[in-house]
Amino acid sequence: MVCPECENIIAEGLSALDGVSTVKAQWEKGLVEISYDLNQTRFEEVEALLSEIGYPPDDGFIARKKRDWTRFTEQNEVDNLKHVGHCCSKPPVGA
Repeated sequence: MVCPECENIIAEGLSALDGVSTVKAQWEKGLVEISYDLNQTRFEEVEALLSEIGYPPDDGFIARKKRDWTRFTEQNEVDNLKHVGHCCSKPPVGA
């Protein structure tokens, strides 16, 4: 991001994704904060859209590792959302 107008372009682009609730872009710092519903949108979709509108994520080693960690934790959250808990008076299946 090189100008304040970039903030608006990013905010409008990401707001078009389903499940996105907030977008806060800071052109001075080159950061974008986004909140979204994991049932509707995934991190890969956000990355793809940013690249599509001309603002690809940083490709440095540390940035790639942070994105990998984000994908990992997001997948854990999605898996936990799908998990059906056990009833306290019924043993788990297979036990």
